[in-house]
Amino acid sequence: MLIPKRSPGFTLVELMMVIAILAIVIAIGVPSFTTLIKNNRLAAATNDLAGALQFARAEAVRRGSRIQVSSVSDNIANGVMVWFDKDGDGNLDSGDDDGEKLRVVHLNASDISAAADAGTNVSLTFSPRGRASGALTVSLCDDRSGNYGKEVSLLATGVMRTKSGMTCGGG
Repeated sequence: MLIPKRSPGFTLVELMMVIAILAIVIAIGVPSFTTLIKNNRLAAATNDLAGALQFARAEAVRRGSRIQVSSVSDNIANGVMVWFDKDGDGNLDSGDDDGEKLRVVHLNASDISAAADAGTNVSLTFSPRGRASGALTVSLCDDRSGNYGKEVSLLATGVMRTKSGMTCGGG
């Protein structure tokens, strides 16, 4: 009597079990991955803003002259621009060939909103001693509601702090 040989490979039942287990793992992992992406976008925007303010302060001390920080397109949600007023007229001259623009930081993420306590058009100056012309607080939130927001606070002394866990409205 001959015993039939089993052919190598997977049965349909084994294959369906693997697909079912894989579907369960993906269903658990995708929502937490989305949260990770949102957290990283918010952290990146906060770090970009904080880095621009730190750069402006350091550049003012390094050059021994005033450095300006202003909103991009008159709205802090678009980002900030760090510039040096070469001719001392208090205005950013048009064109990049004059070398007044030092750094532009855009807050590009479409789901991140920024709001400053000073309004949407932020403008401040760092003195050669590293002091800011005024205090500034910028809150950054994404489309989630809850304690996911971040805050960048700049004191008039030039000291800056970032804070996590700020309440956001979502939407």
